[in-house]
Amino acid sequence: MEMQDEAIVVVARPEEAAAAAVVAVRRMNSSGVGKMSYADNSDFQRVIASVTKKARQELAAALYRARGRPDSMAIADLGCATGPNALLNVSDAVEAVLAENQHHPPPQLHVFLNDLPANDFNAVFRLLPSSPLAATGCCLVSAWPGSFYERVFPEASLDYVVSSSSLHFLSKAPTMRMEHPVNLGRVYVSESGPAAVLDAYRSQFHADFLAFLSCRAVEVRPRGLLLLTFVARRTARPTAHDCYLWDLLADALMDMAAAGLVDEDQVHAFNAPYYSPCPDDLAKVIAKEGSFTVRTMQLFVTTRRCLLLQAQAQADDDDDELPRWLAMETASTVRAVVEPMLRTHFGWDAIAMDGLFCRYSLLLEAYYRSNTSRNKDDLTNVFLVLEKKQH
Repeated sequence: MEMQDEAIVVVARPEEAAAAAVVAVRRMNSSGVGKMSYADNSDFQRVIASVTKKARQELAAALYRARGRPDSMAIADLGCATGPNALLNVSDAVEAVLAENQHHPPPQLHVFLNDLPANDFNAVFRLLPSSPLAATGCCLVSAWPGSFYERVFPEASLDYVVSSSSLHFLSKAPTMRMEHPVNLGRVYVSESGPAAVLDAYRSQFHADFLAFLSCRAVEVRPRGLLLLTFVARRTARPTAHDCYLWDLLADALMDMAAAGLVDEDQVHAFNAPYYSPCPDDLAKVIAKEGSFTVRTMQLFVTTRRCLLLQAQAQADDDDDELPRWLAMETASTVRAVVEPMLRTHFGWDAIAMDGLFCRYSLLLEAYYRSNTSRNKDDLTNVFLVLEKKQH
């Protein structure tokens, strides 16, 4: 059986359109393809998702059994983005449910894809005919544009909700209620930065994550699951390694200012809408919201060196080319994510961006060469599984 009209695109609500000026700052390079697009620079996010695949599939199958193998089930991906990963998480869930039900008629699976309204959903739907979802003949796929920090779906409409590499992005940069900029020469929290900066970032994350959970508490059915993977850190106070990607980006911006290519005050005024929480941050917000039980909260580490293994069948830490390769890959990944934020704040064109990220790549290479640890490019993530309570 072939899949019929795969997609019904739901238009964003008016209040979401009114917030476009805020959410546009968080939009990745999501339109089309190209060497700087998110679609062409999301291999590392795919690696992160692969780490949790087995657990996600086991949970999807277990939920389907616990529901009594129903005739239909609703699966959602919040922050699906575009490119080759856009259908990855929902495809994994669908595969697990159908494997659990292989001796019975397949259930109807409602697959909901969510991201900001500027996401290139047309590109995502062009992937459907060749995706595993189309081959099942039992999936109804639709797009639901909007910020996941607000209500997106009808009440009690979801069974299984996944979000990967998205929740570390804040709804907005934190508010620093100071007479003068306090995060001078930095664009994020840093190991030696003022406590007021960390407090502001933590407060913004707590407010955003509370809003996220409150909205999902309305939309997810009792005993339904949230499976969330995003960047995190192990300690309450960030370490230098937790912040190095942002510290070096700030150094590159300050180099641009020293060269007269950007106003230094503009650099001081830029704060990235991003936060990697520690487990205590998460536990406090989950307890405060109160609608979910923690099934799993597991930290894990990924590294870009595994991509080199895939590309060249070798990854020798003594290889003189490894730091340069890591720097180029990292700079491309970061650019695909943060360029729209920088463009909005600084008003730069592509040439200026090229200059910034050339500097950034050189700084990254120097960092990787000076850091002899095998963990020099590690990134910590959290895999968080929450179950909706029965009230």
